[in-house]
Amino acid sequence: MSTRHKTEPGPLSQSRYMSSSEFAELRGVSGVAASARAAVLLNGAKRNFIWWLQGQSLVEGGLKRVARELVEMFPERIHEENKTFALRHSEQIINPFGVPLCDSRPQNLEQFLVDLCINPQIHFNAPGDDVDVSDIEAGRVMEENPGLSLCDFRDAWLNYFKDIIGALFEYKARHESTAMANFQLTTIGKKIWETLDFALATQGMVLLDGMEGRGKTEAAKAWCEAHLGSARFVSLKGITNKTTAFREIARALGIASSYTRTAPEMQARIEDVLKRSRLMLVMDEAHFIFNQSRRMYSRPEMADWVYTALCNQGVPVALVTTPQFIVCMTRAADQVEWNYRQFRRRVKRWEKLPAANSEQDIKAVARHLFKKADASMISKIVGYALLSKRDLSAVGDVADEVRAMLGSDDLSKATADHIHRAIYDFLLPSDKTFAEGMAAARSLGRKPGRRSAPAMTEAPAIESAPEELQAAPSDRSRAPALVPGSRIRDGNEASLIEA
Repeated sequence: MSTRHKTEPGPLSQSRYMSSSEFAELRGVSGVAASARAAVLLNGAKRNFIWWLQGQSLVEGGLKRVARELVEMFPERIHEENKTFALRHSEQIINPFGVPLCDSRPQNLEQFLVDLCINPQIHFNAPGDDVDVSDIEAGRVMEENPGLSLCDFRDAWLNYFKDIIGALFEYKARHESTAMANFQLTTIGKKIWETLDFALATQGMVLLDGMEGRGKTEAAKAWCEAHLGSARFVSLKGITNKTTAFREIARALGIASSYTRTAPEMQARIEDVLKRSRLMLVMDEAHFIFNQSRRMYSRPEMADWVYTALCNQGVPVALVTTPQFIVCMTRAADQVEWNYRQFRRRVKRWEKLPAANSEQDIKAVARHLFKKADASMISKIVGYALLSKRDLSAVGDVADEVRAMLGSDDLSKATADHIHRAIYDFLLPSDKTFAEGMAAARSLGRKPGRRSAPAMTEAPAIESAPEELQAAPSDRSRAPALVPGSRIRDGNEASLIEA
């Protein structure tokens, strides 16, 4: 760990403490620098705080947003004339005795947050700490950096912001509470959260297996947002090689991941950061750790990496996936004689999630999204979700269509007409086109004398969209209400919206 820093004023730069060209690639605080900083802290709450702060730097707006929200949240702690200064200007830090600190640098609020996150020479205590261990922590830093002296260390404070550390810990607590409150927890979501809590507590690996469109991804994201100091969310969406997989993981950890970085370079830094931090890795679309072709010719390298480089080193892992995962695992075992038992015995919990959300859960999510919608609007959304057989993803599709009509993300402005048009003018016609296209493609693919392909486990969205469902928005009398328990017939076929 290098603690070199530049003394001349200049742009905010993490290379003051850890000089490397890789910092130019980052948009947030470096995970490598944060891991070195957190490693010398003795208190678990302080380490969690450092990783939470580093995680915030990677979110949209970064630490500039955190600085702004701190000023807005705690106006009573800042003198009015210093509010603009705190966000835009800089100062030379003066200690309580009026003497410039031996390590004085420009310090607006954003710069202070970066320093706090990566500079091991800054002391701070977590709220409720009974014992001040700053001298012990300073000793650990000096062991690694013999050139340092006690004069190089300082307390974390700002003379224009009263109790900045206390404010940051309170901001963190509020942020985590808000992340949990803003998510509508379904029965499936609750099972996901309980399993992720178990993985974090036991430092083990879990696997969550469920059908697509049931809200797995959003539930995992919300949990990670509420545990940003302990976990990171990574989506392996369509990844086909380990270089791309490592690049996604590196981005989630704040590690240099530009296209000039090779897989071995990123892998080494990822392993180092995860081993030091014990951050939990929550990997969505986890079936992509296997080759997706029907024929495998080599071992699944990413699956081997997960259980050897992570699980064997005490890094907690959660794999969020669909039933494709067990198909891919079986294919690897059968085709390349992969010893799946080594992987399986490291999975502490293999959770099979419910096949679908209940009508009550779908209704609760619809109400959460469309906060000012009346009962008839909610009923129509829920009816479409049940009819389409796409569960919560159908509710999300309605929301996307309405957002497009409004030109805004504020769904509280949605009206009955917006909901009606989203379903009858766009979604149902789209579902019908898709179903007819699938049927035509299958028909063309059949050869005389050959058995037709087996039916899909999950039927396409709308097998045969009835004409009455295509009624124009202006003709509301002909458009049936999509309510649970109703039957809608088209010739000899019927779609039942199950109660």
